[in-house]
Amino acid sequence: MNLRRLSVTFLSILLSLGYCPAQRAYNQHSALAAGNWYRIGVKQEGMYRVDAAFLGSLGIVTTGLSSASIRLYGNGGSMLDENNATSRPDDLTENPIEVFDGGDGQFSGTDYFIFYAPGPQRWEKDSLNQAFHHRKNLYTDTAFYYITIGGTGKRIGTNPTAATPVSTVTSFNERYFYENDLINFLNSGKEWYGEEFNSNAGGTVNRSFTVDWPGLQNQPVTLITDLAGRSVGAPSSFAIKLNNQQAQTVTIPAVTGYFLDQFAAGASQRSSTVTAQSSLSVSFSWNPGLAGAQGWLNWFELHGRRALAMNGNILFFRDWSSVNTGQSARFQIGNAVAGTAVWEITDPLAPSKPVTAITGSQLSFDNDASRLREYVAFTNAGLSTPIALGKLANQDLHAISPADLLIITHGSLSGEAQRLAQFHQQHDGYKTVIVTTDQVFNEFSGGCPDPAAIRDFVKMYYDRMGTSQRPKYLLLLGSASYDYRSRISGNANLVPGFETANSLEPLNSYTTDDFFGMLNDGDDINRNDPGMLIDIGIGRIPARNAAEAGIMVDKIIRYHSSASLGAWRNQTVYVADDQDNNLHLQDAEIISADAAAANPLYNQYKIYLDAYPVVGGSGGARYPAVNEAIVNQVFTGALIFNYSGHGSYQRLAEEAILTQEELNRFNNPDKLPLFITASCDFAPHDDPAKNSLGAGILTGNSNGAIALLTTTRVVFAYSNRLINDNYLRIALTPNSAGRYLTLGESVQQAKNFTMQSTGDVINNRKFTLLGDPAMRMGFPDLRLQLTALNGQPLTAGDTLRALGKYAFSGIVTDAGGNPVPGFDGKLSAVVFDKAQQVKTLGNDPASPVTSFSQQAGVLYKGDVTVKNGQFSFSFIMPKDISYQAGRGRISLYADDGTRAANGVHDSFYIGGSGAGAVADNQGPLIKPYINDDQFMDGGLANENPVLLVKLSDSSGISTSGNGIGHDITLVIDGNERNVQVLNAFYTAIRDSYQQGQISFQLPLLSEGLHTVRIKAWDVADNSSEATLSFNVVKHEKLAVTLVRNFPNPFTNTTTFGFEHNQPNTDLDVTVLVYTRSGALVKTIHQVVNTGGSRNCQLKWAGDNQAGAKLAKGVYIYRVIVAAGDQRSESTQQLIIL
Repeated sequence: MNLRRLSVTFLSILLSLGYCPAQRAYNQHSALAAGNWYRIGVKQEGMYRVDAAFLGSLGIVTTGLSSASIRLYGNGGSMLDENNATSRPDDLTENPIEVFDGGDGQFSGTDYFIFYAPGPQRWEKDSLNQAFHHRKNLYTDTAFYYITIGGTGKRIGTNPTAATPVSTVTSFNERYFYENDLINFLNSGKEWYGEEFNSNAGGTVNRSFTVDWPGLQNQPVTLITDLAGRSVGAPSSFAIKLNNQQAQTVTIPAVTGYFLDQFAAGASQRSSTVTAQSSLSVSFSWNPGLAGAQGWLNWFELHGRRALAMNGNILFFRDWSSVNTGQSARFQIGNAVAGTAVWEITDPLAPSKPVTAITGSQLSFDNDASRLREYVAFTNAGLSTPIALGKLANQDLHAISPADLLIITHGSLSGEAQRLAQFHQQHDGYKTVIVTTDQVFNEFSGGCPDPAAIRDFVKMYYDRMGTSQRPKYLLLLGSASYDYRSRISGNANLVPGFETANSLEPLNSYTTDDFFGMLNDGDDINRNDPGMLIDIGIGRIPARNAAEAGIMVDKIIRYHSSASLGAWRNQTVYVADDQDNNLHLQDAEIISADAAAANPLYNQYKIYLDAYPVVGGSGGARYPAVNEAIVNQVFTGALIFNYSGHGSYQRLAEEAILTQEELNRFNNPDKLPLFITASCDFAPHDDPAKNSLGAGILTGNSNGAIALLTTTRVVFAYSNRLINDNYLRIALTPNSAGRYLTLGESVQQAKNFTMQSTGDVINNRKFTLLGDPAMRMGFPDLRLQLTALNGQPLTAGDTLRALGKYAFSGIVTDAGGNPVPGFDGKLSAVVFDKAQQVKTLGNDPASPVTSFSQQAGVLYKGDVTVKNGQFSFSFIMPKDISYQAGRGRISLYADDGTRAANGVHDSFYIGGSGAGAVADNQGPLIKPYINDDQFMDGGLANENPVLLVKLSDSSGISTSGNGIGHDITLVIDGNERNVQVLNAFYTAIRDSYQQGQISFQLPLLSEGLHTVRIKAWDVADNSSEATLSFNVVKHEKLAVTLVRNFPNPFTNTTTFGFEHNQPNTDLDVTVLVYTRSGALVKTIHQVVNTGGSRNCQLKWAGDNQAGAKLAKGVYIYRVIVAAGDQRSESTQQLIIL
C-alpha cells in the first residue's frame, strides 16, 4: 500500500521551501551576562539626572564608587521595525553619559550624572519632503535603561571643529503631536482611536486642544489631522479651526453598516495657516450627518517655525533650512543663561557635545549641516529624574546552546514550561530552551514589550545555528491580547502576538503568530508577499494563568501515556454545515477523499447536518441529533475532528451544533482529538473579552482537544478548504520509516504550500495552531497485516457471508513490512459492512438533496490478545447484512502499552448467506449501569452520566444495523419518538466475540427520577430488553445517600460506603466513630475518586486511634463527605461482635 501519494507538484513545492542565508551578525554574549544590573525607566524625551542618592535607592553601594565605573545601557525605547531588512541593535547598547563628581573621581554626596533619553515615542524624518511623521509606541509608555558598575564607562564626547558656517540659524522647525489611544473598534489590529464625537445625550460635537509655542514665527503652521467616523448611509464631516481660522473641512465617507465592511471610515488632511500667536488652539466641530452617527479623533500634528530661544529650562530643536551638503551652520540661541548646555542628539544612542560660546544671553555653536541634526539645549533645572525599577538578574540569551524547541513564556508560567520541557526531553529527546518575555525584551528591545523582539530572538537562533542545529519548533506559552498596554479590564497579554495595522476593516484586521517564523533577512510581514514563508513550526498555548497552562501540560503528558492509547486513534470525524448550496458538504467530501487517498488507514465518520432532521424553535433551527452525535463521537474518541462551515467564537454552525453546553458535557480526558475548524473566528484568543469556545476546548479543563488548527478572524470557505486539505494530506503522510510530522511541522508546511500555490496570504495567516508544535499526533508508527482467513492465505476474492463463522490472523510489522517480534499487547478489530449511500434531507432551501458515501455499519468490533507480534480474532457474521456483495473493510489497531500499530484490509467482499444456521434462540443477557458497574437500580447519578451496558450471547451481539428494528436501541424516559441507536458504541471484550459492553454518554438530564430501556439483538436475530432507573441530582449540588457499613454487625473488618452524584471527582471523606456515650475513638480520613456513584473504599479493622481492638458493642459513626466547598453528613450505628 502506498501511503505517500502526493502529486509531483505538491512535493516539488514543498521541496522548494528553501533556506535563504542570513546576513546579520550577533554578539556572542549579552551585556547582561555578568555584573550587577539595575533597571530604570523614563516616560518622555528629556535630559535625565541620576545622583548618588538615586543609585543608593536602587541598591548600589556608593561608598568608594569610582565615577569612571558607572555605565548606562539602553536602546532608546521606540518600537522595533517589523521589516527584517532594517538594521537594529541585537543587544543593549552602552550610552555615553556626563558625570559631575567635583573632579575627585569618586561618586558620592551631591555628585550626579546626566544622560539623554528619546523616550518611547519617535519622530521619523522625511528628508525628501523635509518633513516629520510621528510614530507612537503601541506597546509601552515607558522606555528603559540599565545601569551597571564596572570597567570604564562611555562618556559624552565633543563634536569635531566645524568648517566656517555659511548660514546662521535663529529659528527652528517645531513639531507636536497629540494622540490619545482610547478605543479599538474591532478589538483587533494596532490602531486605537481617541476622543469620541456624538450628538447623543451626554455626548459632544466640539472639542478643542491648546498648544503653547512661544516665539512662533509669522509663517505657515501646518496642521495634519487623522479622523474617523461611523455614519451608516450618509457622510459626516469635521470642521477644524486653527486659532479661530478655518483650516480644514474633512469629509468622512459613509459606511454600509454590514458587519464585514469597514466599521468606520477614516480620513486625513493637511493644511497650512499663517498665525503668529504663541498659543495655538486646534478646535474640532463635528457634523454627524445622521442621528446616531459617531466620530473620533485619531491624532493631529502641528509643524511650524519658532524663534530659537530658551523659553524654559529645556529646548529640543532642529532646522531644515540650513541643511546643505558639505556646509556648516551657526546656531544662535536666545534667552540663554550661564550654565546652559547643548547636546547633539541626532543619534540618540551616541549623543555628543558641540563647542558652545555664550555672549550675554545668546549662546552659539557651529556644526556640520550636511544633514539634518537634532539638538537639545538645557539647564540644570531642566533635568528630570528617571523611575527607579530595581535590580535585574543576570541573563545571556545570546549564549544559549542549540535547541530543538524554543519555549517563550511569561515568568508566571515558567514552572509549567519547565514541566513541558522535561517531558519533551524524556519522551522525544528534544533539547529545549525556555526564556521569558522579560528576558527577550531586555536583550532585544531594550526592555520594551515589543513583539518584534521575540521575532528577533528567534531569528538570532535561526541565523546562528547551522541547518542541522536550527530550532524546529517555537511554542508561545501564554495568552496574547490586541491591547498591548492593558487599557481594558481582565487583560492578559502574557506573550504578545502580532496584530495587523488595520483596525477598521474586519477582513483585513487580524492577529497571527506567523510573524515570529518569518526569519529571512528580507522578510517583512506587512508586504503580504506569498513568497515569504514560515521558517519554523509555531504553536501557541493561550493560557491566561498558571492553572490553564497546567491543564494543557497535563493534557500533553497524558496524551502520550498508555492511558490514552486505544483504537480511537484510528478514527477521524468530518462535520459539514448545511446551507450555501451544499458548499460545506462538498468541501468535506473533497477533504475526506484526499485524506483517504493520502492514508487509507484511518476510518472516517461523517456528520453532515443536512442528513439529520432539523427542529424549529424560538431560537431558530436546531439539529439536536447532531449535537448528540458530536458529544458521543468525542466521548468514544477521534484522532481528528474536522469541521467545515459557518461558526463564531461562541458556536459552530448557525444551528449551534457545538456550544459551551456541549463542551461542558465532553468526557474524553484520554481521547483528545485535534480540532480543525475551517470556520470564522472560532478562537480569537487575542480578545480577553471573548471567552472563545476554541480556547475553552483547549485550556478549559482536562476534556476537549489536544490542539486546534483554527481561525482567529473571519475567513472564506474556498481558502479554508485549501489549507484544511493541504494540512491533512501533509499530516497523514508518513515518511519511509512510518513516522509522521509533528503538529508544528505539518502546519508550517501546509501554510507555506497553501501560500505559494494560491497566493492567498491573509486567509492563510488567520489560521493558527493552538497547541504544542513539537508534539506528534497519535498516529501509530507500526503496521498490522492480516495474513490468513480461517487458516488459509488471504485472497482478493474472499467473501464473508451472513451467519458464517470467520477467524482472521495476522502479524505486527514495521513500516517496511518486516515482522516485529516481542510485541505483546491488545488488538482492536472493527469489521465494517459495505459503504452505503446516504441522502441528505434538503432541510435548507438553498441546499438541494444530495448523497454521500458512509462506511459506518459495524458487523463486529472486539479486542484480542497480541502475543509476540501475532494475533487472531473470530466472530459470527450477523444475519442482518446487506446480501448484495460489495467491498468490506477491516480496521485494526494494537498497542503494547508503549508502541502502537494500525492497519486496514479492504480486499474482500461481504454478501450472501452462509451454509448453515446458528443454533441459538435466546436473546442476549443485558446488564445496564450508570457511570460504573457498581451502580444499583434507583441510585444517584449526575446530570450528564455515562450509560454502561454489559451484554453477552452465545452467538454474539448484532450491530450491523441492516435489519429493520434490529439495532441496539436506547429509550430514555419512555420517549419512543427519540430512540437512540447504540450499535457503534458496542465493543466485544478481549478474546471473546460473545461478550461485550457499551459506553454511551447520555444527554443532559433534568433533576429527578429517570429510566432507560435497552434492547439488543444477537447475530441470529433474537432480542432482549433491560431497564434501569436512577435519580439525577445536579453535579453542582453534592448529594450523598445510602450511607452504610458492611458487614454490620462485624467481627474483624467492615467497609464504609455511600452513594453520591460526583463521579470522577475528588471527595474528601472523614469517618468519626464514637462510643454510645459520645467519646471519639477512631478517625478515618481518605480522599477518594470513583468513576461511578458508589464508594466502598474505606475499610476499618474495628480498632481505636492507638490501634487497639475496640470492645464488643454498639458504636455511633458519622460520615462527612466534602467536595470543594460543599459538605454532607450522615450518622449511623454499627455493632462489633
